[in-house]
Amino acid sequence: MDFYDRTLIRLKRQYSKDEVVAALIKKLSETEISVGILKDEIDYLKSELQSDKEQKEIIRATKIEARKDELYKIQLERCRKQREEIKKLTAQRNDLIAKCFSLKRKCADGNVC
Repeated sequence: MDFYDRTLIRLKRQYSKDEVVAALIKKLSETEISVGILKDEIDYLKSELQSDKEQKEIIRATKIEARKDELYKIQLERCRKQREEIKKLTAQRNDLIAKCFSLKRKCADGNVC
């Protein structure tokens, strides 16, 4: 018998109630197994997703800390340059004050005004 003959015989045959119930129970158990496998896969993927989220959060926090450190170093360098500039300007101010007093003294002495 070939495939078509067997198929036609199955289509014509009247199945008993017990055979139908047994077939449906078998199909139901196969479906329940498939559902269980899929639920297990979903749980696995959720756990993978959670670990990926945690790792991304750690990486993000690390990048933020690195950026803070970088900005802190930049700020320290800026402060150092400003202190150097303040020292230079203070020295110039002191020189100008000294010149101003020397000119006032010369004017007071009557030399040059």
